Amino acid sequence: MIYSPTVRCLWTAAGDQIGNKLSGAGTIHSNAAQLIDLREVCDLALYVSVAAATGTIPTLDVQVDVQDPSGNWFPQVVKTTQITTGPATQTASVGLHIGATGALVLPEYGRVTITLGGTTPAYTGVAITLYGR
Repeated sequence: MIYSPTVRCLWTAAGDQIGNKLSGAGTIHSNAAQLIDLREVCDLALYVSVAAATGTIPTLDVQVDVQDPSGNWFPQVVKTTQITTGPATQTASVGLHIGATGALVLPEYGRVTITLGGTTPAYTGVAITLYGR
């Protein structure tokens, strides 16, 4: 693989894909049937944006998990700061060209994990995107 500075969208959940809203406590994994292919990238950037949050002590955690060749999941190789109110935006990055603690050689496959907590949490105007280069 030759390094390319060109950024491309690897996965997104926005608008109609998630009804522009996330609600109810629990965990959602991206692409349950199809993993996110990381073979052609060496850096990842995770972007999360929400317009508003309701509920009692709502929390939104978004992270990237990666999978080894044996099928074992390594959770939270990169995670945004927890979102508890809106409007809010968060970003996080990981990869070969990310300095300090963000440096990581990526395996072949990954997924985005979204976890909502609190009592009747609801987030509107949600957009979550994973970019790679």
